[in-house]
Amino acid sequence: MRSVNKAAWALAVGLVLLVEILVAAQPAEAQSSSPTSQAFDIATQPLGSALIRFSQATGVQLFYDASLTRGIQSPGVTGTFSPSDALTRLLAGSGLMFRFINPTTITLEKDPSSAAANGRTMEPVTVVGARETATGPVNGFVAHQSATATKTDTPLLETPQAVTVVGRDQMQTQNSQSVTDALHYSPGVQINGGTVDTRFDSIRIRGFLAPLYLDGMLLPSGTSQFGRIRPDPFGLERVEILRGPSSALYGQIPPGGMVNLVSLRPTADPVHTVELQGTNFGQLQGAFDLAGKLTDDGQFLYRLTGLAHEGHTQVDHVDDNRLMIQPAFTWHPDIDTTFTVLGQFQRDVNGVATQFLPIQGSLLPNMNGQLPSSVFLGDPNYNSFLRSQGWIGYEFEHRFSSALTFRQKLRYAAVDTNLSAVIGSALAPNQYTLSRVAYSVPEAAQNVTVDTEALAKFSTGPIAHTLLFGFDYMYAGSQTKQGIGSAPSINMFAPTYWQTIIPPTITTNTAQKQNQYGVYMQDQLSFDRWRLTLSGRNDWVDTNTQNFMTNTAGSQSVSALSGRVGLNYMFDFGLSPYISYASSFQPTIGTDANGTPFQPTRGVQYELGVKFQPKDSAISANLAAYKVVQQNALTNDPAHPGFSTQTGEVTARGVEFDVAATLAEGFNIVGSYTYTDAKITKSNGADLGSEVATVPQHQGSLWADHTIQKGSMRGLSFGAGFRYIGPSWGNTPNTILIPGYVLVDAMLSYDLENLNPRMRGAKLALNANNLMNTQYVTTCSTAVGCFYGQSRLVTLSLRYDW
Repeated sequence: MRSVNKAAWALAVGLVLLVEILVAAQPAEAQSSSPTSQAFDIATQPLGSALIRFSQATGVQLFYDASLTRGIQSPGVTGTFSPSDALTRLLAGSGLMFRFINPTTITLEKDPSSAAANGRTMEPVTVVGARETATGPVNGFVAHQSATATKTDTPLLETPQAVTVVGRDQMQTQNSQSVTDALHYSPGVQINGGTVDTRFDSIRIRGFLAPLYLDGMLLPSGTSQFGRIRPDPFGLERVEILRGPSSALYGQIPPGGMVNLVSLRPTADPVHTVELQGTNFGQLQGAFDLAGKLTDDGQFLYRLTGLAHEGHTQVDHVDDNRLMIQPAFTWHPDIDTTFTVLGQFQRDVNGVATQFLPIQGSLLPNMNGQLPSSVFLGDPNYNSFLRSQGWIGYEFEHRFSSALTFRQKLRYAAVDTNLSAVIGSALAPNQYTLSRVAYSVPEAAQNVTVDTEALAKFSTGPIAHTLLFGFDYMYAGSQTKQGIGSAPSINMFAPTYWQTIIPPTITTNTAQKQNQYGVYMQDQLSFDRWRLTLSGRNDWVDTNTQNFMTNTAGSQSVSALSGRVGLNYMFDFGLSPYISYASSFQPTIGTDANGTPFQPTRGVQYELGVKFQPKDSAISANLAAYKVVQQNALTNDPAHPGFSTQTGEVTARGVEFDVAATLAEGFNIVGSYTYTDAKITKSNGADLGSEVATVPQHQGSLWADHTIQKGSMRGLSFGAGFRYIGPSWGNTPNTILIPGYVLVDAMLSYDLENLNPRMRGAKLALNANNLMNTQYVTTCSTAVGCFYGQSRLVTLSLRYDW
C-alpha cells in the first residue's frame, strides 16, 4: 500500500507539471502559429547552400538531381513557417517544386515538359542529409551528437560530462564480437573477459562496476552476476560510455557511469547486408541486416537483423553457439509523429570458457610447467552455460510544434540463464592435482521500464532553453538458485574427462522484486557562448526480498534526490572547456546489527575538462580530470562481528584523454590514455588504503587504418593498433599483483569491386586480435581464481552490400 501511495503521488505530481509545461512553456509565436511551424533565418544565397541550411534546421532529408539547382539563387526565408511553407519560399522563382517521398524525405522536381524540351541529361543525385542524430549512424569514427548524457539530442561539445561514442563503422572495422570488444580503444573503461568469456560482459568505469542500458533504459540483471542480458554488437548502431554519476536522469546507478547501447533502427534508405565469417578456432557465423520502406510513400519502415554462429573457442571442449533475430518497425503517420517498435530474441548454448585456474601455472610458475590458454579444467559432461533473452517495446514521439515535443518509451525485457560448471577449489602440493567442486546457478531476471517525457524549447529574453520533464517507472524481478557440491579431482596436465558429476543440491533459493519511480527535470540554457545544464531528480525505490530456504522475507523503501550542474563555454574554433558536479545513489539491501535497513550508497563527482571538435570536421579530442567519492559503502562492524556498517568509502581520481579522426584521405585514427587512482579510503577492515581490484592505474591505446583512394590498389585497407593495460591488483587486500601487458591488433580488407565491377558491394576482410598471441592473466582474485585473456583470434569475413 505504501508503494501504491507513493506511485500515485509521483504520478499526480508528474501530470501537474506536464500540464504546466504544455501550457506555459510554449512561446507566444509557437502557440499562435500552425502546429508544425518553426523559426527560420536563411539568408539569400545559392539554392544548394540554402537547401543544406533548410535540412539542418528541420531534420528533413532532400534528394534531387544536382543539375536542378546549379546557377540558381534562392531568396532565402526569415520568420516562423511550417517546413512546407519555408521550402516553398526558398524555391520561389526557381522553376522547381517539391514532393514528400515520406514524412522525413523530400525530392525536388522540374516540370517534366520543361525538362524534356531542354533535353537535359540527369546528373548524379545529390543527397542533402539531415544532420547526425543521437540514435543514427556515426559517419566514420567521430560522433557529433549523443543523448546518453542529457536524454536530448545534444552536441557532444555542449555536454558537460565525459562521453565516448563507438559507432558501427568502428565496430565493423575492428571486428568487435562483444560489447567489451567495442570498448577496447575507449578511455576510462576497465574490462575483464571480453570475447573469451561466454557468460557476460564485465565492465568498470572509473573503478566502479557499470550497468548496461539499451536505448536509455536499464537492461535486467539478476542478483547474481550470471543472469544478465548480453546484446550482440551486430544489432547495435552505437555503444556509448557516459562517465561519472548519472542518477540525475536515470535514478539508481553506480558513481562511475554507465554503458548505453543504441539499437539499429528502421531507415528509409535501403540497407541490404549479408556477411559470412570464420575464425581460427573453427567458429562459423552468418549474419544479415535488411532495412527500407514497406510502402512507396515511406510511411512504414522496417529493419530485420539476424545472426547465427556455432563452433569452438580458444578453450578446449568449449563451444559458443548463438541464434539472434532482431526486428524493428517504424510508422510515420505524419511528419511530426513517429512510432517505432523494437524487439529481439537471442538463444545462446555455450560452454564455460572462463576457467578458474590456480595461481601456480598461470600467474606464477608451476613445477610441472605453465598451463596453456586452451586448458579446460571442467568436464564436457557437465559444464554449460545456457541463455535465452529477449525484449519488446516501443518508442513514440509527437511534435506539437517546433517548441513542444511529447515522447514515451516502454519495454519489457527478460533473460533466463543456467550455469553448470565444475571449477577448481584447491591445488595439491604436487601442483598438478586440482580439487574441484560442482557449481549450479539457474537464474531468471526481467524488468518493465517506461519513460514519459515532455520537451519544450523556448526563449526568455536572450536565453534559449531546452526544458525536459520526465516521469519513469521500472519494475525489476529476479529469481536465483545456487547449489554447490563435490566433484572428482583432475590432473591439470593430463586431464581425464567425461567423469560422473552429480548435480549439487540447491542451497540458495531467493527472489527479489523492486519498484522504482522517478520524476526528473532538466534545463539546458544557452546564452551567447555559454551552455548551462541543470538536472534534478527524485526517486522512490521499494525492494522486497524472499528467501525460500528459510521462509523469510524482507522489504526496504528508500528515496533519494540527485542532481547535476554543468557549464560549457563554446569558442568559435570548436573548443569547449567545461566544469560539472553530479551525484548518484544506489540502494543497499540488508540491515545493520540493530535491524535498521541500510541507506543507499551516495556518489558525488567533480569534473573539469575540455573538448575540441572543429566545425565541419571529423576530428575530436577530449581531456577530463575528475574526483568521484562513493560513501555509505559497507564495511565490517567492529562492535558487532558478523554484521556490517555503512562507514566505508571509495575514492577515485583520474585523468582521461581520447582522440578520434576520420580524414578525407581515407585515414581513421582513435586513441586514448587513462590514469585511474581508485582506493578504499574508509574501512574497518584490512582493505583500508587498498587500491580497487582489477583497476590498473595506467591504460593506453592507439589504432589507425587507411584505405587507398586511387591507383591500382584502390579499395585496399590496412590498419593496426595496440592496447596497453598496466599492472593492477587482483584482490582488495592488494596481495596479488597482476602484471601489465601489451596487445596488438591488425586488419586487412579489400573491396572486390576493384577486381571485377560485377562484384560491387563485396568486401573481404581479415582481422586479428592479439596478433602476437600474448598469453596474459586478466585478473587473479584467489589462489584458484585466475583467468587468462583472449589469445590470438583471427577472423576472415566476406560481406556483401547492395
